[in-house]
Amino acid sequence: MEQPTEPATDNPLADLLHHAGLSPERLIARINERRRRRGSHPLDPKSAYPWLRPHPARPTQDNQTDALAVLSARTGHTVTAQQLGWTGPRRRPRRCIDAPGEAPVSDLLREIGQGEPVERRNLLLLAGTTVTAPALALLITADNPLDNHRGEHPPPQLAANIENAVRELRTLDDSDGSTTALTWASGLWQSTARVITTIRGDNPTTRRVHQAFIELCEQFGWMLFDDDRQPQAQRVYQSGMSLAREATSTSDIRSATGNLLASAAYQASWLAQHSEAKSLLDAAQRISAGSPPRLRAVIADRAVFAAGRRGDTEALRRARDSAHDHLDQTGHDIPWWSQWLSHHAIDAATGRAWLAARAPDTAEPYLTRRLETVSAETYPRDRMLAILDLADTQRLRGDLTTARSLTRQAHTLTDRVESPRARNRLHEVTNAFPQHP
Repeated sequence: MEQPTEPATDNPLADLLHHAGLSPERLIARINERRRRRGSHPLDPKSAYPWLRPHPARPTQDNQTDALAVLSARTGHTVTAQQLGWTGPRRRPRRCIDAPGEAPVSDLLREIGQGEPVERRNLLLLAGTTVTAPALALLITADNPLDNHRGEHPPPQLAANIENAVRELRTLDDSDGSTTALTWASGLWQSTARVITTIRGDNPTTRRVHQAFIELCEQFGWMLFDDDRQPQAQRVYQSGMSLAREATSTSDIRSATGNLLASAAYQASWLAQHSEAKSLLDAAQRISAGSPPRLRAVIADRAVFAAGRRGDTEALRRARDSAHDHLDQTGHDIPWWSQWLSHHAIDAATGRAWLAARAPDTAEPYLTRRLETVSAETYPRDRMLAILDLADTQRLRGDLTTARSLTRQAHTLTDRVESPRARNRLHEVTNAFPQHP
């Protein structure tokens, strides 16, 4: 049973909670009731504790308004911000990039455009509802639509230039790996965020810029993930979700958002955040209802890997069949960012999933076929990862000679592949071999 906090004369809020018979958790529960009525996602039950420290953090404006209303109703008299020391300059203001899902998108984009490159920031890995809240918020109508009343009308050529830059970034990442283009990607991400804060009007060009930023968040987030900068990748993915929630909902924006959620779910699976990955995939599937079958195939392909990582072989089979079925239904409407997906790619994901599920005999034929279809000239990183997955499979099957031979083949590609993810995988497979006496 929760107990009221002890009185603390150096913290007015702690003292007030004690006299009102409220625990910090109960205060947040009452605040969440107010947030639920207006469709906002709930705060973490421990959110009030930073407000009770000897040098307390101050709530955001929305949380402050809710807290004052709850406290006033509980005590029977008006509680003001002045009484709680919540006036004057804020101490150590929380950066929007620390919690993109909670920040107004206009403030978030302004911070992105003016701040230091995200890949150099010292950020903590997110987990639990902090990861999934921005995705679930996409399923709720936005309370604060993006402010498009100030700024300039964007020229169509601006949108075209951003779109072309994002596509060129994908090509460079595919051919050379993530590290080479990371600085360019970061600059493009910041510049596009800055553009969005300076344009106005709900028109086709503005929507194209918004869509391009969401696609850029997916691409840049994937590159950060490949570069083993997981906290930064999470923030970039969430920035795209935040814009998607407040931008005009078009079929193209929903498709780009579904693809972004699928990539975020892949990262969560890689990090063994299985519950978070499932929530992200569920949101992607709901958003993609009515979208091109190829997008639904991409989401199903990510679900294959997620199922294998958590050891759910039945879900793995269902997702594999669904991915192939959706791909068979693809017509001429093929989003550019989905051109990588093929039946061979789905089989490759299936092999990786069976390997993750510790079923190497089942994985082996899939991964052998995958290796036959990946070119070292066009996609050296994918080739290296394919070799290592097959090497790991043969190791688990007991064929150490073949496994070691494959690992040596992968090592020959390291000079051509700028990918910490691939290099980490090489060390992981190499270190898993039995040591010679």
